[in-house]
Parts: sequence; structure tokens; C-alpha cells
Amino acid sequence: MKARIREFLHATPFRPLIIRMADGTVHRVDHPDFVLASSEAPQVVIEAVNGEMTYLSVLLITSVEHVLAADVK
Repeated sequence: MKARIREFLHATPFRPLIIRMADGTVHRVDHPDFVLASSEAPQVVIEAVNGEMTYLSVLLITSVEHVLAADVK
């Protein structure tokens, strides 16, 4: 799943994406600079605009998808 996230982050042009977790939590990523998906760590780190960090276990990510045009802010 992490390879797919990196694929989405490096796409040109970048399109916002949504990461869905096993517990139903949804994390929206609006810019690739706010995500770390290193191949060495078993987690994905998302930084919020306020600087808060969210650590996601790769084992609990159920899907990664682009934000639909209707969902764009």
C-alpha cells in the first residue's frame, strides 16, 4: 500500500488523495510535502497545517484514492 501512496505523491500533476484506515478514519492529503512514506518505516506520517503529526500503520491502511472532483474544497 505504501508504494501506491508514493506513486500518488509523485504524480504530475499532484491530485489530492484520501487514505482510509481499517477503523473507518479518513485522512485527506492536499499536498505531497505534508506526507512521509519512507520505504524503511512501517508507517506513513501526515503533517497537518498546524504542525500536528499523525502516524498511520501501513498494516491498517485499507485504501488510497484520489479525491473526487465533487469533494474538492
